[in-house]
Amino acid sequence: MASETKVILWGFGKDSNVPSPSAFCQKVETFLRFTSTPYEFRATTSSKAPKRKLPYADVHHNGKIVTIADSHFIIRYLIENGISSDPDSKANLTSIQKAESRAFQGYLEEVVYKAIAYEKCFNDTNFANAMSELPEIAAIPWIIKPLVIKMVRRSARKSLWNAGVGRHSRDEARTLEDEGFGALDARLSLHPYFHGDKATSIDIMIAGLLTSTLGTKANPYFYDMVVKSPILISFCRRMSVPLFPEYEQVILDIENAEKEQGKNEDAVETSSS
Repeated sequence: MASETKVILWGFGKDSNVPSPSAFCQKVETFLRFTSTPYEFRATTSSKAPKRKLPYADVHHNGKIVTIADSHFIIRYLIENGISSDPDSKANLTSIQKAESRAFQGYLEEVVYKAIAYEKCFNDTNFANAMSELPEIAAIPWIIKPLVIKMVRRSARKSLWNAGVGRHSRDEARTLEDEGFGALDARLSLHPYFHGDKATSIDIMIAGLLTSTLGTKANPYFYDMVVKSPILISFCRRMSVPLFPEYEQVILDIENAEKEQGKNEDAVETSSS
């Protein structure tokens, strides 16, 4: 009898009806649902992860357990071993289109997302909101909680400093966010999805980023840009809502954004008539 294939996805703790505060954890979960790959989510902390960062996955197949760290390599392993389907192959992407996807993914993850993380770590209110959204922080005894939070923030700032973005001013970090938003908005204005009428791996990555953004109060700056964009909200409606119907607050935010955008369109039509 063939052994059962099972994927255990390890990520930051969260309630079941909200997205992960990490766009990388959300990306993998979006991929698993998009490809109808059976999985189980389990909460952990980055200190217990193989590379001391999340997500990672334990893949049970062929009578063995393989642990893979990093969202990119988790997805790659699942596709290469026939556990999950390849969205790019199903969409018949050319090698040039795949190269475009990889370049844009690298830009969003290595530049834009780090600028978003800057907003979370270097703004007191945003960081407090980020900590309040983590169940593992809430479970820490009150007497040592301030010390733990201080250590977490120091570690996050050091990581961003080493990455380069932590050396920027707030205005410079926001310039990176503005540029990333503009690139996303422009690219997705051409078609329903990045390459046309079919969602591919880059759309899964983008959906993870946007869904995670809508699920947190830790970066109102990028959140406000997303909800004011008819293009990005429509994209979230197509990608996120069908895959995660349990995300009630995210869906409500999408609906409210659509209503607000409708009001603005009506106002423009009235003023021009």
